[in-house]
Amino acid sequence: MTGSPHEEEDTRWFRRAAMATGHAIVVTGPEIERPGPVIRFVNAAMCALTGYAEHELLGATPRILQGPETDRAVLAALKDALRAGRGYAGEAVNYRKNGARYVVDWTIDPIRDAAGAIEGWIGVQRDITAERGRDIERAEADARLRAIFSTASVGLSEVDQHGRFLRVNQELCRLLGRGEAELLRLGVADVTRPAYLAPSFAAVERALAGGRTATLDKCYHRPDGTVVWANSSITPLGAPGDPARSLLVVTIDLTARKRAEAALRESEELFRQFGTASADALWVRDARDLRVEYASPAFERLYGLPLATVGARDDLRRVARLILPADRAGALDAVRRVRAGATVTAEFRIRRAEDGAVRWVRDTAFPIRDGEGRIHRIGGISEDATAAKASSDRLEVLVAELQHRTRNLLGVVRGLSNQLIASSASLDDFAGRFDDRLRALARVNGLLARLSEGDRITFDELARSELESLGGADWLGSGRVTMTGPTGVRLRSSTVQTFALALHELATNALKYGALSPRGGRLALDWRVATVGGVPMLHVTWQESGVARDPVADAPAPGGGYGRELIEHALPYQLGARTRFALRDDGVHCEIALPASRGSETARAALDAGPDPGRAGHDIGED
Repeated sequence: MTGSPHEEEDTRWFRRAAMATGHAIVVTGPEIERPGPVIRFVNAAMCALTGYAEHELLGATPRILQGPETDRAVLAALKDALRAGRGYAGEAVNYRKNGARYVVDWTIDPIRDAAGAIEGWIGVQRDITAERGRDIERAEADARLRAIFSTASVGLSEVDQHGRFLRVNQELCRLLGRGEAELLRLGVADVTRPAYLAPSFAAVERALAGGRTATLDKCYHRPDGTVVWANSSITPLGAPGDPARSLLVVTIDLTARKRAEAALRESEELFRQFGTASADALWVRDARDLRVEYASPAFERLYGLPLATVGARDDLRRVARLILPADRAGALDAVRRVRAGATVTAEFRIRRAEDGAVRWVRDTAFPIRDGEGRIHRIGGISEDATAAKASSDRLEVLVAELQHRTRNLLGVVRGLSNQLIASSASLDDFAGRFDDRLRALARVNGLLARLSEGDRITFDELARSELESLGGADWLGSGRVTMTGPTGVRLRSSTVQTFALALHELATNALKYGALSPRGGRLALDWRVATVGGVPMLHVTWQESGVARDPVADAPAPGGGYGRELIEHALPYQLGARTRFALRDDGVHCEIALPASRGSETARAALDAGPDPGRAGHDIGED
């Protein structure tokens, strides 16, 4: 039965409209159960979507578009809706004629007749394969971002414009010492030290106003009271030109760096304090151009160069000019050896820039290497060794003098023992006489030991010591003994021991038989300095008088005795002295003339000073 012309026109209009639309349209019969609804109409878009021709789709069922990935649950839900006479909207995976997979979004609605009975179904389909691909890519990207966010080695958080936490990662939780749930109930103000709240909000305002990242270093506090230093970068989130609804905050833990910086500052301060307090000059030079990078205050004191000028490009040249020419090559060679990797100690003299004083410098320099083992600096400790060098020189002189004195003493002792052995009647006689003379030597060596460097024993000191050892203090006080002559006539150390033995022999003899014995008498000890044949001489006169002598008991010993032998033979031989010894009826008369140092200006000055020059200060004898 043919419809009315109006209905036929509507049908033609529908077909033209359906063919013109860009969405795929398919119309099926009302059948639901297998073999399923039969396709009665498809438009060109449906043919283009599926790859089938119109005649291939008409009379077929939509099941020819299904395949392995078509979701059976979706098909079951569709079937349930159709059975209930409802429309349905959903997505499904379909397959083209060539087997290509695509994703389709479709709606199916019932077509009812005038009585309301379902006489067919109309479906509208849209290919959303590209959209779902983009959705998958976005989902995968979001998953990667979530993974990065959660596992990042820096603290990450999303906060709103008021600073409330919207999202946080585990590193931020660790850094702030709080759990994720706790942080999501808090805001930035709750975890920031009060002093840094204003700078934090100012950084947020800068980021929102400029649409760019703002950064600041700030302090957070943990629940346990510890402080965390961090660098926070705040970036608005949103498309360019759109108002930002939230901000991304990247938080980098700076606590270790801040502690290292504080430790470095403390270390540098300790080094500066050490350098300031050190009496030695500390310095560090760049190994390439040898310019001073650091010099302690002692550097200025040692070299006389103002610290303000140290570090200029030519400061090494200026220091080198201060080194005495004889020492300059060795000092510069030491610098070259240190640059090559050696640790070198060098000694050299400088003429200090400030006052021209010559100073000895002991300089210990060493290479300083970088992390790769390359020498990038050289350091050094410069000591003012002037006093040490002088002390060393004095010690050498003292050691030499000690050796000389020891040799002289051993020679005197050997000569003394040989003389006494030859003239002693027995071993006991030798022991007594030898011990007596050793005590005399001990006294004079005690005087020598108390001398300061460069000092000498004076004749008046030596004579007084010998007489006082025999009780001469009383004699001097009673006037029984007189001592007349200039004080301070110095005796060379090499002459003292032999000369002291001669005085000891004279005093001992006077104590036993002469002016100091119970027989009575007087002793006059006189000395003076005078020139004989152009040579300054110390003239000593030992004059006893008023001694009651016993001609038998005081008969001279055979050979004249040790004392007379020492005076008449040893002094002339060992010291170049001129002597005269006479045993008179009223006591001993002895004269000794001892040469002074040749060319001694002080001796000549003493000779010109008159009969009583006071402390003459000249040296007698030769070392």
